[in-house]
Amino acid sequence: MDYRDYYKVLGVSRDATRDEIRKAYRRLASKYHPDISTEPGAETRFKEITEAYEVLKDDKKRRAYDQLGSNWQAGQRFEPPPDWSSQFDFSDALGSLDGFSDFFESLFGGGGFGSNRGFSTNSSNSPRTDRAELKVTLEQLYADQPIEVEFHVQEPSTGGLPQTKVKKLNVKIPPGLSDGETMRLKGQGSMGRDLLLSLKVTPHEHFELDGRDTSTVVALAPWEAVLGASVEVPTLGGPVQLKVRPGTDTSTRMRLKDRGLPGGHHYVSFKIEIPKSVSSKERELFQEISEVSDFDPRAS
Repeated sequence: MDYRDYYKVLGVSRDATRDEIRKAYRRLASKYHPDISTEPGAETRFKEITEAYEVLKDDKKRRAYDQLGSNWQAGQRFEPPPDWSSQFDFSDALGSLDGFSDFFESLFGGGGFGSNRGFSTNSSNSPRTDRAELKVTLEQLYADQPIEVEFHVQEPSTGGLPQTKVKKLNVKIPPGLSDGETMRLKGQGSMGRDLLLSLKVTPHEHFELDGRDTSTVVALAPWEAVLGASVEVPTLGGPVQLKVRPGTDTSTRMRLKDRGLPGGHHYVSFKIEIPKSVSSKERELFQEISEVSDFDPRAS
């Protein structure tokens, strides 16, 4: 199999922080997500990005991956060290997705996943527990309503041999559960086994998720940043009016209490948008400001 350089896939250095890794993933996922991207090969690229993020966001997986060393080059033929499986136990490191590479499967043992309405199962990890990933949107998580899923399980037939059946469940996500955390459904897997679900929150167009908190970036006109303004801010519970203080800049971060997922808050940061074209009157006013203002943004 070929070695995969997950740092190169995300375009980050090997000493990148978790926040840098998360931001790189968010940027690339929004560009290559197959539901919205027009880039050639977007679906394949999105799977590569997601696989890399699955490893580098998880401290346990990242430490194990880093022990392979930095001498490998992407595309080189690779086999795991002979004692790899005895050194690391990834039985609880859930999160494998349909389409992950042989390289990932050989290191982290997540194989066997299929996909059905964003839900996938794997019964090979444990004789007593099936493991699965449940994909949900932020809106579904916020609504706190049961999510209908269907998947395949093995059940005994009248002849005694296992047969594959489609099973449907309405899954109620426990309060407080967020991305990457797990829940157990007693007896809902194949042959009466427990089903252990790992929650996977899909990337959102407007919001970022951190635990139970959400965040977004709101654009301001230069005069709104200088003078202050009341602006509409989107949240999962609907838009709210936010009073922006005079002198707000891109380093400002404001909190909307209890506006994230249940138990969390919503944070707002800002970017200043400059008009691409101005009228003669606007240009005259900006010229007047430049002449009367002693503000120097480059002053130390």
